[in-house]
Amino acid sequence: MEKILIVSTRQESSTALYEIIKPLGFSGFDYLNSSNEARRKLDYMDYDLIIVNTPLSDEFGLELVMDICETLFCAVLVLVKSDIAEQVQDKLAGTGAFVVGKPINRQLLLQSIPFVLNSKRLITTLKEQNKALKQKVDDTKVIERAKFCLIQYLGFDENKAHRYIQKQAMDMRVSPRVIADNILKTYEI
Repeated sequence: MEKILIVSTRQESSTALYEIIKPLGFSGFDYLNSSNEARRKLDYMDYDLIIVNTPLSDEFGLELVMDICETLFCAVLVLVKSDIAEQVQDKLAGTGAFVVGKPINRQLLLQSIPFVLNSKRLITTLKEQNKALKQKVDDTKVIERAKFCLIQYLGFDENKAHRYIQKQAMDMRVSPRVIADNILKTYEI
């Protein structure tokens, strides 16, 4: 079951929103009425979906949305008046937040939430893959520098340097990156 946070100035609005999206299978929701309360709660609580019903009591809410999107991995849905929805969408472009105009079309809201949740999962997966690829590239660079040190200082050819690092990694049961780091500590100042 996914957890949801609704940030809205009026609790009645939050309850009405939850009643609309309840059929989607959320286990329940937390309600907060200001961005300051939301920031404090988000310091120690994780949510799968956060709905920000603008304007809030202490700010419009876009700053909160930008902070959430920058620091947390959760889906964000922003409710704004229809006449400014396009401007808000432009302002939030690149954050991953999804903007829905008010008054709310029940069907659009019910279709938007699974879309937003799936998009956030996809983005999270892509970020993890990107991080793994960056690590692999970094490891390869370090291993190549270590091979160059073996070639330069010990007279190995490239194949022999490669085999040496691989064999040491297998014998010591560590990654080739660890062996490469040790080689660089020995030969680079």
